Amino acid sequence: VVGVDGAASWQFYQRGLWLSGLRLAESLLLRWDDETDLSVDMTGKHPLMKIQAHSEKGRKCRVLPITPDFAEFLLAVPEELRTGFVFNPRPRRPPFKVRLGVNMTSRTIGDIGRRAGVKVAQYPPKPGKTDPSIVTASAHDFRRAFGFRWAQKVMPVVLQQLMRHESIQTTMQFYVGRQA
Repeated sequence: VVGVDGAASWQFYQRGLWLSGLRLAESLLLRWDDETDLSVDMTGKHPLMKIQAHSEKGRKCRVLPITPDFAEFLLAVPEELRTGFVFNPRPRRPPFKVRLGVNMTSRTIGDIGRRAGVKVAQYPPKPGKTDPSIVTASAHDFRRAFGFRWAQKVMPVVLQQLMRHESIQTTMQFYVGRQA
């Protein structure tokens, strides 16, 4: 879908989505060295994520812990490469220096999921149709998977913070006690 030259940037990006629980738009704003929107702070004992109010759905400035697996993933990036945006998925076509927006990134992730045959749901055929309706993986499925994985490991209040839900009810409704 993204070509041989672009594959590594998309693998890194999708692994980052899997480990971070970031929303798609947030992930494209995450930076190593600029606190304007979202940034990672690797200077302390434990890596943190800093989020400015204007860059987050909840509209609150936050400093949050990063899960250990996401921290390990980020720490594996050589220090000299920790500048600019954390995630730089490569465009499918030239010019390759252009930064992708939310829509094209979302569409590309969907295309990758379809091409890979990743199904997240299958519904019976609609009336008058013979083929079942198949839903393939999207960018938000990485966030859902993050929530399901961590729901098994932490208390609901901690999961609420990791997911950055305004209300514990959202965390309870969608993640606690459910099957992935």
